[in-house]
Amino acid sequence: MDRLRSLKGRIGEALVESILRRAGYRVSRIGRESQVQQMLRTGISEFLPDFLIWKQVDRTGGAASLNRVLTVEVKYRYDIPDFLRRYGGEFLLDVAEQWPDLYVILVTDNPEPTRSCFQAIDLRGYRPDAPLTTADLHDLPVLDIYRSTVEEYEGLVKQVFSLLGSHARSPELPQKPPAKMSPEPRPIRITGIQESWP
Repeated sequence: MDRLRSLKGRIGEALVESILRRAGYRVSRIGRESQVQQMLRTGISEFLPDFLIWKQVDRTGGAASLNRVLTVEVKYRYDIPDFLRRYGGEFLLDVAEQWPDLYVILVTDNPEPTRSCFQAIDLRGYRPDAPLTTADLHDLPVLDIYRSTVEEYEGLVKQVFSLLGSHARSPELPQKPPAKMSPEPRPIRITGIQESWP
């Protein structure tokens, strides 16, 4: 089951990366699997966000272009409210000091009714004493991601993850025993015929 959750996490990361690219962001992986991990570590914590994203900011006048730069962590969780209740505060407390502008995007194939498969926590408004809540990804104005884009990827989440889930639930089919090999046939000996050789 851990392998399946890990696989869903990787797929969730790929889907979020694709959503961000569709929204006009440039995306660079900086998490544990990245070559730049050591360059960006800012403290004693082992945590590094999955992505560094940036997009040019529209502005009138001036030759220099400005970019909005953000960090994003992606996590797959089957039950988001349960995750927030049990582990969310501890996780966010650990990373909020070092990464105050972090966006945590939670991917789920089991959203609550009327909620998105892609929900986000904006650490800029995080207070340890306040209850943890998420916003649907398309409802965060700062990220500027269209609802239609998110809905398209929600369809992918439901299709792909349900296939993975059905594979995990299907019982192992018994294999047929290997077919028995019949013994090698004995040569037939015909008597009474004499062979003549030239």
